[in-house]
Amino acid sequence: MATGSSIGGGVETESAAERLAREAFVTAAQKLADEFGSVTATAIAAISERDSEPPAREKGHASLFRPGQMRRRLDQLIETNKRYGHPFGLAVFDVEGPGTRNGTGEGSRETTLAVVGAALHDSVRLVDEAFRLEEDALCVLAPNQTTVEGVQMAERLLGMLDELEAAGGLRITVSAGVVACPEHGTDAESLLRKADEAMWRARAVGQPVGVGALPAARA
Repeated sequence: MATGSSIGGGVETESAAERLAREAFVTAAQKLADEFGSVTATAIAAISERDSEPPAREKGHASLFRPGQMRRRLDQLIETNKRYGHPFGLAVFDVEGPGTRNGTGEGSRETTLAVVGAALHDSVRLVDEAFRLEEDALCVLAPNQTTVEGVQMAERLLGMLDELEAAGGLRITVSAGVVACPEHGTDAESLLRKADEAMWRARAVGQPVGVGALPAARA
């Protein structure tokens, strides 16, 4: 983008023509979203929010958003599902490694979570978002994904961690619980609870990935 420089200060600023062109583009995109009722509306809202305030990442973990942002983003995806019918996947991960609650070996929790966060970043799509939760837990929200695709994403992460262990001897294990909206529910509390239960069920039977229980069929 071309920019103009202020006299004497050397500070680059956006020209009036460029500003008008950018505003016209945003207006046109908003009209298209209103007319066609697609996820474009959600994307525009996210872009506007990020332009006004840079996304806050978890300190020391460039690949992870902060815990408080997860619930806000989850509510946005649920609303998008209700309005437009777009599904999304939700996966929770519990990490065991040096410095974690149940981990063994030398090292810090922050280092372990940083390694997992980096591997997770390489295991998901650009539109997916990874969040740090409490203690040793992480969460991924994946727009327009089903349960099957969520399981595949979790398995990619596990494969990358296995490769890291083979290459450098760093032993990190992850248990995952995967659900999808609307398949497993359409409210935040239910989805998070089912993902957490699936993760602990998988760990109890020695499996790396568990899938949430489906709602009981109505008579």
